[in-house]
This record gives sequence, structure tokens and C-alpha cells, in this order.
Amino acid sequence: MTAEVNSAAAAAGCPHHQPHASSSSNATATSGSKDDKACGFSSQMMAAAQHAGGWRVTTDSGAVESHLSQERVVSSIPKSDFTPTHQSGEQNHWEYPSEAMYFKAMKRKGWDPEAEQMKTIVAIHNTVNEQSWTEVLRWESFHPSKDAPRLKRFIGKPTEYSPKARAMNLLGWSVLPFDRHDWIVERDGKEVRYVIDFYSGQPVPGRPLSVYLDVRPALDSVESAVDRLRWQFNEKVRPLLPFEGFFGGKRGDAASANSAQSASTAGRSTVTPKEDKN
Repeated sequence: MTAEVNSAAAAAGCPHHQPHASSSSNATATSGSKDDKACGFSSQMMAAAQHAGGWRVTTDSGAVESHLSQERVVSSIPKSDFTPTHQSGEQNHWEYPSEAMYFKAMKRKGWDPEAEQMKTIVAIHNTVNEQSWTEVLRWESFHPSKDAPRLKRFIGKPTEYSPKARAMNLLGWSVLPFDRHDWIVERDGKEVRYVIDFYSGQPVPGRPLSVYLDVRPALDSVESAVDRLRWQFNEKVRPLLPFEGFFGGKRGDAASANSAQSASTAGRSTVTPKEDKN
């Protein structure tokens, strides 16, 4: 399934987000290979921040950095008993990095971000992850359980393209994703791996940049393969049938409404920009 995240919507409501007509503050990579500069979440988040609005830097980077927020937002994503070192261990849900943490992490990786862009970058980062989890839960709805699914760990693989991504690119159907994550979800005591490919939307003048997500269970088991077949059936075949309910259970009102969408929007969750009421 795919999902679209609108960068302008993610950054909307940001109190420090003050776009200007022009800006020369471009975040760049200071080290690393050419491939490192062109791929990965950091590269795309900075591009999205630039597209969402320009920034005017009025103080030196050190002074700006000292004013970056240290506050961490708690996500809606439940965390398993495993607690990595970058998590406080005080929450039952995953904690997103603060502006200061994200800024320092990008510096360590060789990037030279503008500190004043971090609020937008972090907002987009968090929104993309929330949407990714929403898509995971849609898959998990095939497997009702007593305990809700939890994210155990995740692995970033920006240069390891999935077989599906390679095939779609080879056939000319899609560009290669700018990043890939593998999320390990805990379901009823067992681990289920999900593959998430991140694609950049085609830039359109006057429109915000979008990030497209392709979320699906990895083909590690027969069960996951069946889930993918069920999803394709429900999305592509079932809406065309004069009857329903024999495959995968009876659909509710929400599912029926979804099936009435056009083929171009089926399976896609869209985040739309908030209206400016000022």
C-alpha cells in the first residue's frame, strides 16, 4: 500500500516557520560519498524543508544551535520491551529525537544543516513515521490479537533497494526510493518484518513537496505472502465484485467507503495542508 505525506502539512502550525520570498540558506553535505549526498532521510528532509519555506539566518550557527529545542515528542507507536540506547526507557511509546538531537546527528553524519530549519525537518520526520505506522496497522488489521502490535526495532537501509523497488525501476514504472527502512513489529510474541520504501514526489512549481511511502510485509513467510495477496484482492478485485464478505471477512462502512474511491487514490492515505486562517 502507498501513502502520501505532504511536507507543507507536516510543517503547518510551526511557530518558527516563517517563509521568505528568497533564501540563500541551503543545507549541504560536507563529507561522504556522492551516493551518501543523494540518498537517505536527511537529504530529503532538508530538501522538503527548503521547499516548504525559505529561511533567513540572522545569527551564527552556534548561537542558533544553543536555542534548539531539547524536547522530545512521544510518538503514537508502541514500543516493545527492547529499549535501544537512544530511547529514555521512561515511555511505553517510541520517542522522536529533539531538534537538538537531530541537528547533532546530522552534523555527525557529515551534513551541514541550518539550525533554524530543524523545527520543520523534525516535524516532517515525525509525520512520515506516524504515517508509516498507520500503514503498518492497516496490514496488522488482518491479524486481530489480544495485544496491540508494537514496533520492536527498525533498520535504515538507504542504499539496499528492495526487490520490488528494483523491479519497478527496471520496468520504468518508478524511480528508485531515496531511503528504505525495515521495521520489526512484534505480533503475539513473534517478529514480523515490514519493508518501507520512501519516494520523493515529483516537484511541481507552487506546490509543496510530497513523500510517498510503500509499506508492506516482507516476504519472509507464507503468512506475509498471503497478506499481500489478500490486500491486492481487496484493493483491485473486490470492488469489482457484485457481492462481498467471502474473502477476509465482511467489510465495515469505512472499508466500503474506501472501495468507492477511484483507482488512482485506492490504498493511499493523503495528508492535506491546513488552511491559513490568519
